[in-house]
Amino acid sequence: MEEKPPETLDTCDLLRAIDSLYEPDVRNGFFSRRDADTGEIRPDSVSEHLADVAAFSLSTTVPRSIQVHFETAKNLYAYAWFVYRFFPVAEQQALTSLEFALRERLAAEVAQSSRVGVRHPRGLKNLLKEARDRGLVSNDRFSWAEERALQRARQRAELQEIQEMQRLGLTTIEVNYSNVKPLPEDFDHDWIGTFIDTLPRIRNTYAHGSGTLHNAVLRTFEIVSELTNQLFAPAR
Repeated sequence: MEEKPPETLDTCDLLRAIDSLYEPDVRNGFFSRRDADTGEIRPDSVSEHLADVAAFSLSTTVPRSIQVHFETAKNLYAYAWFVYRFFPVAEQQALTSLEFALRERLAAEVAQSSRVGVRHPRGLKNLLKEARDRGLVSNDRFSWAEERALQRARQRAELQEIQEMQRLGLTTIEVNYSNVKPLPEDFDHDWIGTFIDTLPRIRNTYAHGSGTLHNAVLRTFEIVSELTNQLFAPAR
């Protein structure tokens, strides 16, 4: 049997040399973004890359150790401009920050409990469930809840107008969005239930070793920052 030659690593996956330490990873050059003012499609820039993750922050009510942990995740994302494989590492660090926050917050809850022998659960999935059951996080407190409900209301209005257009035999119709208001059911989405199902799977994939590689991790940063801020929000 003919032996296969050993596989060689791609240059961009090797340890950087001193003269290439600050060069952007070539894989970041494959992506572009639309200019908000002109609509022009143009290459991404390092300043925009940094601004993307800088948008996510933890409240000053979050313990300092957790803030530092999350800032480390943000720095990993920032340096992914130079080492593309830092993107999944940044996402893993962000998810670990969430588990850290859940453990700390639930430990405080247990310490205040009058029940003898109460212990908080282990594992990201069980921690999220416990935080939900104790009312420390809730779907109605996400900053995106109202905007997503409005999107659903607009989609319903569009569908209704399309049906009306078809009924009247028209080829075009104008949708008046000014009168569109979300209904209670538009807010009825179990975000936390979705996160309980998905976030632990993502974290476990990384924790046990994976070749997963993509740069679409900012949504995880958004989720982690929102959940963490809810955990340590002042009592209402």
